[in-house]
Amino acid sequence: MTDGLNERMNRQVLLKQVPEGLAGPEDFETREVPIAPLEPGELLVESHYVGLDAALRLITRDSDEFLFRVSPGDLVHGSVAGQVIESRHDGFAVGEYVAGSLGVQSYAISTGEGLERCDLSQAPLGAWLGGFGNSGLTAYFAVIDECKPQPGQTVLINGAAGAVGTMAGQICRLAGAKVIGLTGSPEKCQWLEEELGFDVAINYKDDDWFEQLAASAPDRLDVIFDNVGGDILDESLKLIGMHGVVLLCGSTSQYSETEMKGPANYIWLGTMRARLQGFVVFDYADRYAEARQRMSRWIAGGELKLPCHELEGGVDQFGEAFRQLYEGKNLGKMLLKLPAAG
Repeated sequence: MTDGLNERMNRQVLLKQVPEGLAGPEDFETREVPIAPLEPGELLVESHYVGLDAALRLITRDSDEFLFRVSPGDLVHGSVAGQVIESRHDGFAVGEYVAGSLGVQSYAISTGEGLERCDLSQAPLGAWLGGFGNSGLTAYFAVIDECKPQPGQTVLINGAAGAVGTMAGQICRLAGAKVIGLTGSPEKCQWLEEELGFDVAINYKDDDWFEQLAASAPDRLDVIFDNVGGDILDESLKLIGMHGVVLLCGSTSQYSETEMKGPANYIWLGTMRARLQGFVVFDYADRYAEARQRMSRWIAGGELKLPCHELEGGVDQFGEAFRQLYEGKNLGKMLLKLPAAG
């Protein structure tokens, strides 16, 4: 163990209370605990980035219906990317960069299970939690294997400025499809079109957003890539095309609701012989390397960007960062960048 490591304290973020409505700083608390000595087969990771995911609001609900539930007093679930600073594990060396679901804390002891090595020649460390991590892999496999957009087709991305939506829209464009994005502000619309190459971006807060969408898709929608659920999905379903695909990737508008509701306009699925498809990226775990090789070529060629929205601060800033995520402050993946250890 390096000099002084025994004296370092680990800062951990716990769920303080079950949130009501949107979660914020008042729902989390930070504690300091000593770093335990490593056992054989363990390694110590210093967290450099914490990824923020809207789905955390789902598992902090006061309900037993969801797997991986976080209860008051529990360490908050979260993925981190960082560096191995001590190792008693034969498979990991000090200095390597890794990412994994280690919880929201400044240091994490791991057995190595579930950890990924991060090759910084492929993508920056923070991107391994976003566009080059689960968000980008979700978009890649959902688009390439499930939605399969073709040149001449039209795709709608709901939640287009988020971690998955930004990647899905770009990959659909690379497939040759026309891409329409729905998002929550004029600034985001401009960013999607000018920075990420979306053909059209529409502010769903406009009173006439549906009319704008219908005008942008005169031949209807071949694919609806949905990240939000609720009313946005309901209205979008009215425009699904013949033999179209509606991919359910997320339902951010529902996560804080007491009771979730399903699509109200599902009759259009029958009328248009369309398919409603669920999706979980972990089904493709044995193909992650394949996806990243292809994505690396797109990145190197300037065809694919890895948008991220970084907030700087200690782990005690997690609650504020989470609130900003739900307020839609982010362009791409929301990351909390932790200060370098002293």
